[in-house]
Amino acid sequence: MATFFGEVLPVISRAVEEDDDNDSESECFERVTALWTRAAKHSMSESGEGKLSCEILIIAVGPAATGFVQTYVIHKNYEIIAGLFSGLHEDDINTLSQKTPTDKSCFLYRKKDCPKILVCQCNITVTPEQAFSFTEQIFPSINLEDAYVSILCSAHTSEYKADIPISDMEVPFLRSLRSTKYLGTPLAPYVDQPNIVTGLPAQCLSYCQVNKVIAVLYACYTDSIQVDSATMRCFLPLIQSTPIKDIVEKNPKADEMLRTIVDLHTKHNTLYL
Repeated sequence: MATFFGEVLPVISRAVEEDDDNDSESECFERVTALWTRAAKHSMSESGEGKLSCEILIIAVGPAATGFVQTYVIHKNYEIIAGLFSGLHEDDINTLSQKTPTDKSCFLYRKKDCPKILVCQCNITVTPEQAFSFTEQIFPSINLEDAYVSILCSAHTSEYKADIPISDMEVPFLRSLRSTKYLGTPLAPYVDQPNIVTGLPAQCLSYCQVNKVIAVLYACYTDSIQVDSATMRCFLPLIQSTPIKDIVEKNPKADEMLRTIVDLHTKHNTLYL
């Protein structure tokens, strides 16, 4: 069985007639803009190749993956070195903290005492049109030649096709994909055919595949409509056996943080009921 099924949906073309101005405005929102801190720019200039050094890059996409990373990985000793923005409107509520469901921003973090450890948190839904722009904004600025890339995301079990009923499976569960450069065995079974991964996670894995980067994608399939603790904890095996285990510090307030994240999403989703 092949081990790489990442699919990136094509950009849908649109006819341009008398609504040229509206189309131009819409396309502007589809582009992702990366803003780097002075510290990051300084590190790039010192590297001699205009890139950040990197040994491990974790990319968390969606509220479940970002909640896990926020609780178990970047809770201590990390700093923001870049922000990626797209689709912001004047009336949008954005705290720039990625701690609320309404935030429309992605941030790149760096471990202070080990600057070769990078974590990208993307709490929002990135469209297929924006996914390519996202990777082109951030990946060329990072030296991934000898790096290990871990891509975390989640999906609903209704999207998963299996030989046995989902009701007979232990939910939530992890499935994986990998680039051919990764020669090890992922911690979770491969995504069964004909299932596919789309959007930003697929685009990130595709980039790694094309550029011969060591990368593994882990997708958590859950039957929960809202973010819950079980879904976020589904990624825990990754910090016990993968290279990630060497960079995490125990968080004594993990349970409390998980409850806070769940409460924030629950309040937001039930606000207008």
